[in-house]
Amino acid sequence: MPAGELLNSNQRRHWADEARVRRRMREEAALTAQVVRVPPLLRAAVFYVLHPLPVERQRDPGNWADSAKPYVDGLVDAGVLPDDNDRYLSGPYPALGEPVPAGDARISLVVVELHTRDREGGEDEPGSGACSPDVPT
Repeated sequence: MPAGELLNSNQRRHWADEARVRRRMREEAALTAQVVRVPPLLRAAVFYVLHPLPVERQRDPGNWADSAKPYVDGLVDAGVLPDDNDRYLSGPYPALGEPVPAGDARISLVVVELHTRDREGGEDEPGSGACSPDVPT
């Protein structure tokens, strides 16, 4: 995702400021998905990878779930997923990536297509790789 201000569950923001940031993130995710041509998927797992600033303290990538939600909403807006409920989406799951050398912390999304072994709610398995994890989405 483009570099920019992220939301963290430890922040205490005014609701209007938070809404502005969420709207920007949602629009960026939709636009990015269209630009890199992420295909429509029936079901997917989404992982968000936090690339933090280089600091000595430990990081908890789960604190950035507030940033993952508008990005997933943008994927729905772009038509990548029909909806973000548990019928179509597994996750988003947090992961910690390499720190950024300078600037703002960043989040990368990894979208993995899932297929169900049987139509009666069997276990999910990775799909055909329609969206490569090497493509930033």
